[in-house]
Amino acid sequence: MADIIKILITFILAVLLIRRKMNLGVAMGIGAAGLAILYLLPISAVGEALVRTVTTYTTIQMIIALGLIMVMENIMRKTETFKQMMEALKRVVRDTRVVLAAPPAIIGMVPSIGGAYFSAPLVEEASSTLSMTPERKGFINYWFRHIWEYILPTYPGIILASAITHVPLDKLILYQMPFAVMVVVTGGIFCFRGLTAPDSPHPAPLQRQSGDLRKLFISLLPIASIILLVALFHIDIALTMVIVIAFMFIYHRYPLRKIAITLRESISWNVLLIIIGVMFFKEMLKATGSVDGVSLFLTQTGFPLIILFFILPFLVGLLTGLTIAFVGTTFPLLIHISGGSPEIGTMAFAFASGFTGVMFSPVHLCFVLTGEYFRADKVTIYRYMLIPSGMVMLTAIVMWMV
Repeated sequence: MADIIKILITFILAVLLIRRKMNLGVAMGIGAAGLAILYLLPISAVGEALVRTVTTYTTIQMIIALGLIMVMENIMRKTETFKQMMEALKRVVRDTRVVLAAPPAIIGMVPSIGGAYFSAPLVEEASSTLSMTPERKGFINYWFRHIWEYILPTYPGIILASAITHVPLDKLILYQMPFAVMVVVTGGIFCFRGLTAPDSPHPAPLQRQSGDLRKLFISLLPIASIILLVALFHIDIALTMVIVIAFMFIYHRYPLRKIAITLRESISWNVLLIIIGVMFFKEMLKATGSVDGVSLFLTQTGFPLIILFFILPFLVGLLTGLTIAFVGTTFPLLIHISGGSPEIGTMAFAFASGFTGVMFSPVHLCFVLTGEYFRADKVTIYRYMLIPSGMVMLTAIVMWMV
């Protein structure tokens, strides 16, 4: 019981610091220091844990991968790749529902702060011929933006989940694929229910279609390459990002000076600090032996694991609105509780639980920006999300049982 209280103290401390806008890495570092104090850990043991954190390949791999993902987002934004992608899509696709869903879905392939605000005007324009409430438009923009966080290796949450659980990234992507599919299916059912789907009022001339398809293919190629290399060819995510970024620099003819500027302005040291803080917290949990005591207590009391694997990630996701926060704070604990080598279905369920909390978080930036742009009632958007989110969680339960 003492171990639970100590971990709970550090857990609450970290969440409160995150809520006060402190960098997640710093908050996790303070939480790790709190563990060292509560367990009277020698300074030498803390130093050893810190050295293991910064020298392990997993940490280095994530720093390289996430740093280059930020670079890719910068390149695609500065070269107007997203804009070209949307213009080509509008001329190629005739179904209004696809045109409505495509802007947030495509822009959501790459993590970008404020991306929801960028896709919102495109949803507004695509819905101009339809009678839709602001809440329905907000729901479409918000829901379809978040298809990919379950499966795309451009997102830090799934990379971190793979690193902490030691489940190969390609295996985790394939296992969580049903979650993303369910997001698309439920979005198609509930976002467009009652809406007609007329042909585009501006059909593209036949001679333009081949060119539009080529532009669409080229604009999607960087993200598609990452998926293929990681999920199908099992290439390391860090090496994959190096290859893709190198080809992007070559294709867009970036001179060396512009490459240096792009690297400097793209990479956020705050994000890289998050990786070190989270991995340090994980090492400190091991060093203190605290999770062994928690695991023993829960095993002896017969506490249902499915409840714990839902509540902890969901609450942290709800409170912080960050995927990387619920993965970094709860996954190390959940892994040890489940015996150190959890089933992939168990951790996928925890991921779905935490991300459901993120989607319903009132501090989730995408949700705030979407509601602001459309001047929509946020409670109504939440109501739209209830059944689709429930169906995603039902899929996660089935995956756990399977």
